[in-house]
Amino acid sequence: MFTMLMEKLRMQYTQICFLILLFTGFCISAPAQEPEKLGLDVDKWAVELSKSQLTEVNSLGSLTEQLIEVDSLRAIHFLDSLETSSWAKGYYFRTYFYMVKAAVIYAKYAGYDKYKDRNAAALMPIKEQLMQLYANALDAAFQTENEKVIGWVNFYSARRILSFGETAWAVMYSKNGVDLFEKINYPVEPPVYTELAALLHEVREYDEAITYAKKGIAAWNTPNDEWNYENPYMYKVNAYNTIGSSFYNKNENDSANIYWQQALKYATDNMDSILAEKVLGNIGKIIYVQNNYDSAWALFKTNFQYSMYDSAFNEAANASQWMAKANLARGNMIAALAEAKEALRLLGLWPKNQYRRDTYYTLSQIYRAMGNYDSAFYFNDRYISLNDSLEKEIATSSLDIADARLKSEESRYKIQKINKEKQKELFIRNSLIAAIVAFSLIIYLIENRRGLKNKLALEKAESEKMLMEQQIQSSKEQIKSFTANIIEKTSLIEKLEGQLNENSVTSEQQLLIFELSQQTILTEDDWVKFKSLFDKIYPTFFHKLKKNAADITVAEQRMAALTRLELTSKQMAAMLGISVDSVHKTRQRLRQRLQLGSDTNLDEYIAGI
Repeated sequence: MFTMLMEKLRMQYTQICFLILLFTGFCISAPAQEPEKLGLDVDKWAVELSKSQLTEVNSLGSLTEQLIEVDSLRAIHFLDSLETSSWAKGYYFRTYFYMVKAAVIYAKYAGYDKYKDRNAAALMPIKEQLMQLYANALDAAFQTENEKVIGWVNFYSARRILSFGETAWAVMYSKNGVDLFEKINYPVEPPVYTELAALLHEVREYDEAITYAKKGIAAWNTPNDEWNYENPYMYKVNAYNTIGSSFYNKNENDSANIYWQQALKYATDNMDSILAEKVLGNIGKIIYVQNNYDSAWALFKTNFQYSMYDSAFNEAANASQWMAKANLARGNMIAALAEAKEALRLLGLWPKNQYRRDTYYTLSQIYRAMGNYDSAFYFNDRYISLNDSLEKEIATSSLDIADARLKSEESRYKIQKINKEKQKELFIRNSLIAAIVAFSLIIYLIENRRGLKNKLALEKAESEKMLMEQQIQSSKEQIKSFTANIIEKTSLIEKLEGQLNENSVTSEQQLLIFELSQQTILTEDDWVKFKSLFDKIYPTFFHKLKKNAADITVAEQRMAALTRLELTSKQMAAMLGISVDSVHKTRQRLRQRLQLGSDTNLDEYIAGI
């Protein structure tokens, strides 16, 4: 029984590594009779791929399998001949052709059996070629204006792009595919929702991850005869687990516990101890937060043992790191140190930077508790360095997703606009041929309509401009009030300090001054509110700042924003809760980050961004 459960877990891991987009779920069902065997006849395939109907024959099925089976030289020669065939016509042909060509190139030159290292230099030119083929296929699909075909291309592109580690693009393509199928009421298989939710969780889009995971759970309530999955409860456990993890990362532990308990119920009801222990490991995090360290350690220990049994060394390392945290809280520093070191050893076998970062932090806390400050500082520095790198990577992924979706929408809009213009020209031509007498009237109606559209567009643009100016003005007033409030608090504290300096200061009065000074510090919540207002007033400031210095830190961004508001060093120090000397040092690091010469004024440079 236990071996069988381990096999189930292995199957689960392979499924969650990348999007499993089964072809039969997204394509229109093939006819009941066996399709015609076209062999590798170029002209017959040119005709087949030019059909508008998406079938098993003209998509990634029969042709791709045949080309993968033959030698590479013959396959490439066939594709070249197919592309130039006189029977190859229309945007449907281009869509299907580009997708088939990409599938063949991937299978023959870029699969995991060819390159286990997905960052290999030799793989990069092939990756770029495939990315271009998918972009071409999507452009051609947009030209067809067939949303089912567009969705199909998005799904298959996501599957391959993810295999190259392009998570941002995979999220964009996969989400576009799901949204399009939902738009036309085409049934989406539950695992697709679940796997998209896992991807969104990976890039910290927690709210959307929750939404799509819930859709995946709900989809099982409307079964489809074509959905034939073994052990569907595994997908439900994963969906509930993703929702729980998303709530946990949002610091909503009560909600996280509710969904993790649901995941645990499905796992235990199906006697899957592996999945159950994995979920219990997550529940242990909440128990840890509740200061119940003994129970939390026991759950982490069980999770560690099952992960080691399955050779999931990265998950075992994470469990061992949590065991170390629990033991540190219990005062067992020697055991905690051994468990943290074991986590590092396991991460050497199966690296995962997020777990390595957490382990560095835990080690710094253990050594600090043991009084070994050299080691504590060493691991704290490594934690800060790796954490900054991971935060930058997440921020870059979020920007990449937004940029990818924007480019996709722009491409689709341009193509639809061109198609509408073509249809308009065709309508005018046919109208002229059919009724030459009504030519003058038609021209008048067209020009009148165009003038009305321009007028409406102008009015809309003016209205939007006015609204935007109002919003900017409101934001300016809010940020001015926000900043003035903190400055006023700072001035009040300085006066109190001056009055107290004239007399002997008791310990109670010193505590009062300290507590008042803390109220001037710009907290994380304050910073989020401050940045939101700042972005409305200077919408391109942070984007340009990151463009000028891609590796700029969060602290340097804050200093740049406060400099843009022309605050004094003393006011900045009060808002950030640091000394004036630290402000000068941060400003100096900002100058170095922006590579400014000694003759360039930092304030003037920031004001010009």
